[in-house]
Amino acid sequence: MPRAFLVIDMLNDFVHPDGVLFVGHQVQGVIATIGELLEERRKQKDLIVYVCDAHRRDDAEFRLFPPHCVEGTWGAQVVADLAPQEGDFVLPKTKFSAFLGTPLDLILREKNITHLELVGVCTNICVLYTCAFARMLHYEVTVFREGVTSFDLGAHEWALREMENTLRAEVRSCGKLSRAQ
Repeated sequence: MPRAFLVIDMLNDFVHPDGVLFVGHQVQGVIATIGELLEERRKQKDLIVYVCDAHRRDDAEFRLFPPHCVEGTWGAQVVADLAPQEGDFVLPKTKFSAFLGTPLDLILREKNITHLELVGVCTNICVLYTCAFARMLHYEVTVFREGVTSFDLGAHEWALREMENTLRAEVRSCGKLSRAQ
C-alpha cells in the first residue's frame, strides 16, 4: 500500500529541554522510536514528510500559547537527532492540522498515497487534528503509541482513544512493526 510517514512538530521548542513548550523528558523515548521508524521507512522508500510549526512573530495562535516555533529561529528547527535527509519533504504549517492551509493533500494524492503513519507531538493537538483531517479526507491512518506524546499525559491518553474509537485510526504499539512492513 502506498504510505507516507508524517513526523509532526519534532521541533526544538517542543522536544528540547530549553524549548518554550517542552513536552517533558518522556520525549526522549519518542525521539528514539521515531529514529528507528524513520530508518525503517527510508529503507522501504516510503514518503517521509516533516510537518513543522512555522509561525510569524505576530501569529494569532500566540493568544492561546506562548510564542513558539517562530520562523527562522532555533525553536522552529527539527531536533538534531531526527534531522530531515535529502528527499524528505519539510512542510511548514501554521495551524494544528498538517492539512489546513498547506499542500499536503495535493502532495499525497500526486504520489497515490492512501495510508498515513503519524508520529510526533503533541498527541492531543497537532497529531489529533492531523489525524481528524486525514480521516475526513479518507486516508487510512496509523498512529504509533510510542511515537507520540504531549505535555499533558491525560490529554495524550484521551487523544489516543479518540483517534482509535471515534476517528477509527489504528493506534498500535511499535511492537507490531512487522505488520506495518
